[in-house]
Amino acid sequence: MEIRTVTISSKRQITIPKAFSALQEGAQAMVINDGEKMIIKPLPKHVSEAALLSQAALAECWNSPEDDEAFAYLQ
Repeated sequence: MEIRTVTISSKRQITIPKAFSALQEGAQAMVINDGEKMIIKPLPKHVSEAALLSQAALAECWNSPEDDEAFAYLQ
């Protein structure tokens, strides 16, 4: 695991250090924020835009206390 610090610009942009070569110019990445941490994951080239756009709708349906309770036994 490699950890580096970055600075957030006034436009809320960051520069990814060269050491993290999985993220090349023009590549797409997913940013995941769980409230305590942010994760940047490179996206495979075959991921469709429709799949990415559906994530928010699915999360809204699936992230509910009822579902958490129903699937708690799997954790």
